[in-house]
Amino acid sequence: MTIGQVELTEMERLRRTEIFSVWSDEDLSHLFKGARVLEMSVGQILFLEGDAATAFYFLLDGQVKLVTSAADGHEKIVDILQGGDLFCRSCSFFGISLSRAGNSGHARPGSGNSPYDNFLVTLQQHQELMLQMLGELSLRLRHLIMELRHLTVESADQRVAGYLLELCPSGNSPVSLLLPAKKAMIAARLGLTPETFSRVLKRLREEHLIAVEKLKIYIHRPSELRQWANSKSSTR
Repeated sequence: MTIGQVELTEMERLRRTEIFSVWSDEDLSHLFKGARVLEMSVGQILFLEGDAATAFYFLLDGQVKLVTSAADGHEKIVDILQGGDLFCRSCSFFGISLSRAGNSGHARPGSGNSPYDNFLVTLQQHQELMLQMLGELSLRLRHLIMELRHLTVESADQRVAGYLLELCPSGNSPVSLLLPAKKAMIAARLGLTPETFSRVLKRLREEHLIAVEKLKIYIHRPSELRQWANSKSSTR
């Protein structure tokens, strides 16, 4: 892991996130005091579950896999993060570091960190920023609750179709998507085996809803894919 200085362009990218979009130049500059960019190796671990919350992370490029471990030692992929995503070292947001990549990286990820005290001082001086952040965290919690519902209630067909639809822009025009990770990793993210994931993609091809070329997915009509998913039973 190598450590470098945070550049102005990286601060501007952070500003484009919903949480920091209302921060002033002065507040962001204060937050970035002491911030560092960390260049991570592929597969390198940035932090472990249960570590003290000392930082938040901003992924500049590459890919990060966030995982949790069950009592039997099996890992569950919680999220697959892409460039431009923010994530925290703890489920508590108030323990942070700023970064370019996290937990388990791919494609030359990097991460930077920013002293926790700078963040707290800014929030104490501008309580409206804290209220906005709490709102964004509430939306994130709602998203996680929906994810839990997908994993416990929906069928494999619904999970795969729903995941593909999440990647689509709004509208019903044909869409060409590049899957953000290997199919086996996405399958694990959806709580499926790679074989089940492949079988669902095959069914979607046979229904003429999608075309598949390696990691590229072509969705002919997103509305028809949504209707197909809604018609599927929640039995597995």
